[in-house]
Amino acid sequence: MIGILVLVVNNLMQTSQKGKELQEWMGITEGKNEEFKKVNINTADIETLVKLPGIGPVKAQSIIDYREKIGKFESLYEIAKVKGIGKATVAKLEPYLKIIGDSAEVKSSLRSEGAKAITSKININTASLNELTILPGIGEKKAQAIIKYREGVGNFKSKDEIKNVKEIGNGVYKKIKRKIEVK
Repeated sequence: MIGILVLVVNNLMQTSQKGKELQEWMGITEGKNEEFKKVNINTADIETLVKLPGIGPVKAQSIIDYREKIGKFESLYEIAKVKGIGKATVAKLEPYLKIIGDSAEVKSSLRSEGAKAITSKININTASLNELTILPGIGEKKAQAIIKYREGVGNFKSKDEIKNVKEIGNGVYKKIKRKIEVK
């Protein structure tokens, strides 16, 4: 019984110490509501990224790989396009991240872009790559396939014609059919 108590106390002390280390690393001081140091997602190394909530070594490497492939992130929303990072993780990360050049205008457009995906339909005949990737189950590869199909065959005549795109199956179509339109 005493052994278990010692283990629990030791674990609490280690957890408490890790919490203090994280707070110290983030620049948070006890008893003060100071703004902590935010991580610049465009310059952060793997060691810094793994300290963020919800980010382990694999996701950290995915962020770096994506950043090297496409260049600097232009908005916080763009991080959701990294493999393994969804909108829920972005929401957890937002307080800890900064992007040089991110402004209230960018964050406002980020919110309106997200709202657009929910409240209005996306015209698959005119949608850009970024607009298509807002759709559930549509990543960059599938969005490119939609655009390539559209350029090769012509505009979609009906919503369900999108299933003719090789990468779009019935499962993806079910997820997006209420969020797309053809004009």
